[in-house]
Amino acid sequence: MLKKIPSKGRAQSRCSDLIGVDFASTATKVVRLKQNKGTMTLSGLDLLPAVDFSAEPEKLQLPRNLSPNYGCLAYTGKRAVVRMINTQLAEGTGGLPKERIQELLNVTDEFRVSAKLIKRNSGRQDSSFLAAAIPDEDAAYLLKLFPSGPPAPASLEVSGLSFVSAFLHARGAECADSTVCIMETGENMSHFAFLTNGLVTLVGKLSVGANILREKVAEDLGLDNELAESILSDASINVSSTVVGVLAPFIKQISISKDFIERHQGQKISRIYLSGGLSLLPSWGIEVGKLLGTQVAYWSPLENIEYDSASIPSDMIKQATRFSAAIGAAIGGIEA
Repeated sequence: MLKKIPSKGRAQSRCSDLIGVDFASTATKVVRLKQNKGTMTLSGLDLLPAVDFSAEPEKLQLPRNLSPNYGCLAYTGKRAVVRMINTQLAEGTGGLPKERIQELLNVTDEFRVSAKLIKRNSGRQDSSFLAAAIPDEDAAYLLKLFPSGPPAPASLEVSGLSFVSAFLHARGAECADSTVCIMETGENMSHFAFLTNGLVTLVGKLSVGANILREKVAEDLGLDNELAESILSDASINVSSTVVGVLAPFIKQISISKDFIERHQGQKISRIYLSGGLSLLPSWGIEVGKLLGTQVAYWSPLENIEYDSASIPSDMIKQATRFSAAIGAAIGGIEA
């Protein structure tokens, strides 16, 4: 996927043993992947405390089994930008200068930017790029979590893009000849992407997550947040009206994008794939499917990845969807 705002210009060699680290709002999610003769293997998986970006950075303490030479980082920043950009591309060139990317993303030179060519067109037709911008101060903070010793940061990207790499590794073959929407929903924010024949055609970010839904259930039923979370997880309790009330304004944004893609591509969205913490709630997928009028499917970032079930706790495997961004970051590094 998008590559990736590397550290200080040092060329990175191809790695077959990496950790992916997703700095999310509720936890720091860490995975270790190895590739040998084309086979991807999970050799470590852990949930660590969340990093407080308002505090002084301290070295990230990783278990020994999660400390290879290099790591690929992902995070969900409020000021981070992910967007498709379209512009003319001169013949013989494969990329855009930093200044042009900043202009198209409407960010200042205080942001690190990167753009990947998705579709090249000739003449006066615009070419399409998948682009991202991360504030310099966020990038500097994350690098300070790895001041010395392994793992050294090899790359940094936005979680809302890294999960796409995980999806393509898991289900890319399944949707190679169709148009689909993938949606990753976390604690405070969600990202979505539309893929046509395996290529990204549109990306977006939504200010909706588990926290908003939990607070709404607590408000409607007069409960505390802990009990509200238990009710959301209980399939026997109908909270569909609350879910719809929270979802509707945000799903409308996806619906507009869905209509645009269907007209532009000339084909229906065949399926919506859900991942992230909210996809673990029984009512979430049902209501998303109803509101968008499209079949919903679930997927695991551990599909097409081998692992020893005896060495990975079963409760972690059940929550594998929460590790989509971390796994995608590591896959992106290995496949770079």
